[in-house]
Amino acid sequence: MQFDWIEVFEGDRQGELYDLYRREWWTKGRSFEDVMSMIRHSDLTLGCCSVEGKLIGFTRVLTDYTFKAFIFDVIVHEAYRGRRIGEAILSRVVTHLALSRVTSFELYCPDNLVPFYSKIGFSKGTANLLFLERTVR
Repeated sequence: MQFDWIEVFEGDRQGELYDLYRREWWTKGRSFEDVMSMIRHSDLTLGCCSVEGKLIGFTRVLTDYTFKAFIFDVIVHEAYRGRRIGEAILSRVVTHLALSRVTSFELYCPDNLVPFYSKIGFSKGTANLLFLERTVR
């Protein structure tokens, strides 16, 4: 499948992106304003578009451009799943010129997605670390 890639979300693209977010279990309660603020404050945003121009996939990255790059919100439109788009998105991230010095790409995922991420090179960390969270709202 052929894709076009975008890194800026303006105009109608903002609505398309928000539609992707509204459909996912972990992001469906987010407001349009909060999603747009989040996008503005991410270090890298990456959209995957069909040849017809429809936004069909997305991810965003927070990074120091040297040691760590945290990948968030890998989303593929449900009508396009099973076509290796998620794999293409992640490949695009780890080979992105702006991230060429990064030595560790990391992400969070539920247990059921570990096999997907494992087959494209991600593995459970070897450090004895725990995910900690502090919610303020």
